[in-house]
Amino acid sequence: MTQLFAYVDPGSGFVFLQQTPILWLIILSAFGFLVVFIKIFFRFIKNFLWLFILLAAILTVTGIYMNQTSTKKKIVVLGIDAMDPAVTEKLMNEGRLPNLSYLKKQGSYSKLETSNPAESVVAWTNFATGMNPGNHGIFDFIMRDPLTYMPYLSLNEISDSGNTRVSNRRKANVFWDYLSRHKVPSFIFFCPNTFPAEKLRGKMLSGMGTPDLYGTMGRFSFYTTKTLPEEKIKDTRGKIIYVKIKNSAIETAIYGPRIKTGNSTAEARIPLKITLRPSQESAQIEFQKIQLYLKKGTWSKWQKIYFKSGPFKKLHGIIKFYLKSTEPDFELYVSPINFDPENPAFPISYPGNYSKRLAKKIGPYYTQGMPHDTWALSEELLDENTFLEQVDMVMGERKSILLEELEDFKKGLFFFYIDTLDVVQHMFWQSSKDTIYSYYEKIDDTIGAVLKKLDKDTILVILSDHGFNSFYRTAHLNRWLLENGFLALKQGKNKGRELLKDIDWTKSKAYALGFGGIYLNKKGRESQGIVSMQEEEHLKNEISAGLKLWIDPLTQKNVAKEIYSSEDIFNGLYKDKAPDLFVGFNAGFRASWQTALGATPESLIEDNKRKWSGDHLIDPSLVPGVLFLNKKVKLKEPHITDLAPTILRSFNAPDYDKMDGKSLCDF
Repeated sequence: MTQLFAYVDPGSGFVFLQQTPILWLIILSAFGFLVVFIKIFFRFIKNFLWLFILLAAILTVTGIYMNQTSTKKKIVVLGIDAMDPAVTEKLMNEGRLPNLSYLKKQGSYSKLETSNPAESVVAWTNFATGMNPGNHGIFDFIMRDPLTYMPYLSLNEISDSGNTRVSNRRKANVFWDYLSRHKVPSFIFFCPNTFPAEKLRGKMLSGMGTPDLYGTMGRFSFYTTKTLPEEKIKDTRGKIIYVKIKNSAIETAIYGPRIKTGNSTAEARIPLKITLRPSQESAQIEFQKIQLYLKKGTWSKWQKIYFKSGPFKKLHGIIKFYLKSTEPDFELYVSPINFDPENPAFPISYPGNYSKRLAKKIGPYYTQGMPHDTWALSEELLDENTFLEQVDMVMGERKSILLEELEDFKKGLFFFYIDTLDVVQHMFWQSSKDTIYSYYEKIDDTIGAVLKKLDKDTILVILSDHGFNSFYRTAHLNRWLLENGFLALKQGKNKGRELLKDIDWTKSKAYALGFGGIYLNKKGRESQGIVSMQEEEHLKNEISAGLKLWIDPLTQKNVAKEIYSSEDIFNGLYKDKAPDLFVGFNAGFRASWQTALGATPESLIEDNKRKWSGDHLIDPSLVPGVLFLNKKVKLKEPHITDLAPTILRSFNAPDYDKMDGKSLCDF
């Protein structure tokens, strides 16, 4: 999984509408009508009570019959994001992963071919649909509207016309849709690209794509008396709040989502008072009648908060505090505001009250789809140990949910997603392999706990969406297009800003966006397109040939391993929305963050100096995933799209032949 910028556009996210006073007139009118209606309704009920009792009995019996499923089969699938085969095999050979070694010996093990491109949102959507991106419509974390050239996140679509609405951009059916039709229950936990939570026969908790209460992928807040260097905060994905101390106290606010009142929009605020106790290296934090005492270097438990968004309407969230320092400078980190699972603003579970029932059992938990704050670590607002404490908190919550739900699992399909290895490898690939190995061992311990809960007839499948590799050098694709005559900037510009700004579309034949995609500026597709249909093939060949010859002057290595034409890797109803070319980078290289958002920096290629030092956004042949089963089967070159048809076939659901993938075996 690649955790994106917290959001594509700093102005993006939710805008919640605060109702005007006319609402009171509507409420009073409705109340009067409701009183009359209730009187009539109860008079009707009284006369026909016997009929309602009979009807309820018939519906109950019918419901029990209809809900019966013929299968008693149980398949448990653990999705371990970014489990790398080379690391896994090394640690198994050293005896450090006993449970995975057991599965390999007693069952089956193979490398698993990943998606092209090797991005988590693409790979896991391939997994869930059994389709290639041309049939499900998700080609990259970041895609674009050809009419406006504006980039957007592919995970979901936010509409702010009137009331805020969110929908999933995935176009194809997923395997739990087909299982539900065949009355096979599915239990889907944190699967990427499942927000908002979908109706199914079973349960669901939404995963990657679930935003915070701001409507972003994770915006933290950082309160400090220390003036931070401009270069350190210019690209921050959090909110830096400078505060002043007066009589050992700080008066500030917790900032929430944007609320629209009339024609104006502003961030909601909650008064926040912080009283410092330097001698004790602690602070008292007060908000909404809550008093919280926090020692330096410690995390708080989850705290409930709410923001008023209109008469009788509140937006509920949960946050965690981390007191980094009290002196000489005060520094306080506040997590992104997660949806309160007991009262979420949008559907994060199915049934709708399931997230609440779960929270009542185990307590509050991270609901944000990408919960690890890699950006706060990258910006050195959190140190490595503090970040790993957060990783452990997330992992502990997820393990509790996993084992709790396995207790209730009786039949059908059970899927659970764990992203721990992905974030740890992104942040420690070059600095600490020992840290990475320790988390592989923790995952193996979790697998051991799962094995103890399974009976002998339950099928266990463990897979990863991709592997991992180094990220030393960052490549600016739009700069390459500019220097090779395929892209032009407006007069007087030597660099172009994010969101494809400063590009002269009247002279540009191609542009890059996302993590390796290149689009032709086509006539009839792009609003300012100049490339005719007759030019397309020649232009693609010309760009491909040039990129294959791109040599990094520092390392003398080819930047790209392969350049893929869209028709060679995508097919289906939505292939026309795909990038026209996709760059399969060599190990050590990756598209820059600036490329992802459509910028054109002044340099062509540079060192990656971020803590984010490992990645998988390279040629898919270099980052295969893994596949384990607790059953002996022959696995010949399995692909991640093969899992969905294999699951359907195992439950005798004939729909598997509608998918691009093939059934590997019969579980």
